[in-house]
Amino acid sequence: MDLGDGTTLPADVVLALGAAPATGWLEGSGLRLEDGVECDAYCRAAPRIYAAGDVASWPSAHFGTRMRLEHRMNATEQAMAAAGNLLGDATPFAPVPYFWTDQYDIRIQAYGIFPPDAEMQIVYGDPSDGHFAAAYGHHGRVVGVLGWNAPRQVRTLRRLVVERASWAAFAATPALSPATLN
Repeated sequence: MDLGDGTTLPADVVLALGAAPATGWLEGSGLRLEDGVECDAYCRAAPRIYAAGDVASWPSAHFGTRMRLEHRMNATEQAMAAAGNLLGDATPFAPVPYFWTDQYDIRIQAYGIFPPDAEMQIVYGDPSDGHFAAAYGHHGRVVGVLGWNAPRQVRTLRRLVVERASWAAFAATPALSPATLN
């Protein structure tokens, strides 16, 4: 895989590559443009201006970071939140990101976020067998779960992300051992 800076990384599989938001047409508009259109927690970029989808970033109180997601589920949910807030709902947009893809006989599912410096633990199956689920911890919390042909296990683990479970408690809990996720 060749990176933009000329670096070549060996890879058997590349799952996803990001996209740069097309905000050039908004230059000089007065909107804050940093990794997309910067919105507040209500999808508001400026008074009476809302943004949603791949181009919009917002502060996530759940994950303690600014987010911009490139998936159709986010575009749909964020557009509904932006429209509601434009009409007066005043409800923060606070999703737990989710995506899935089916690639031939492989189903990949993910809930949460996956920071580059997160800890990762396989909690079900084995990647070499083509069926596994992994949990990701960051700053002491479970922040993401990923499944490869493990839909039931990923649905079970999702609550750890939603509940902001302690990474240390998760790692030490026998009730979440691989045997109980089978």
